[in-house]
Amino acid sequence: MIMCPKCQHMEVEGTIFCDECGTQLVYMDTLVTQTIQTSGIGGNALEVAQQKRPNTAQIAGVLTLQLLDSGEFLSLADRNEFTLGRISDGQPIMPDIDLTKYRAYECGVSRLHAILRKNDKGLTLMDLGSSNGTFLNGTRLKPDQDYPLKNGSVVSLGKLKIQVLFKK
Repeated sequence: MIMCPKCQHMEVEGTIFCDECGTQLVYMDTLVTQTIQTSGIGGNALEVAQQKRPNTAQIAGVLTLQLLDSGEFLSLADRNEFTLGRISDGQPIMPDIDLTKYRAYECGVSRLHAILRKNDKGLTLMDLGSSNGTFLNGTRLKPDQDYPLKNGSVVSLGKLKIQVLFKK
């Protein structure tokens, strides 16, 4: 047992703070870091990790959108075309990628704003005549024309900025 120097409360050996008054009983310079033995863990951990790691062929064609304001990632299904936009009450046609919860209305995203298309050459973006425009790396796109995207391109739907991440 050890005694608290402040309130004289008795504590179990190894206690760091007094339960009664909160005084620190063990000073950090007296604590010792110990090595944890890992050599009895079942299987070779490195081998298991390497088996679970996807190779480039497994992730080819993966398309992810990163919303730059929030930092959130949206991984998209393995399809060739996605409409981007927001939903609104009474709208009969819904976008494939609903950006409503990312402040799409406040940022000026149209209900059906743009289309992302995958093809043999890569990925393209087309503005669908949106009210507040679609921008690719700061340049406004003309409606109804496909523009090629590169990995890391920044797309702005109105004021909503999205980075496009993909592998061919």
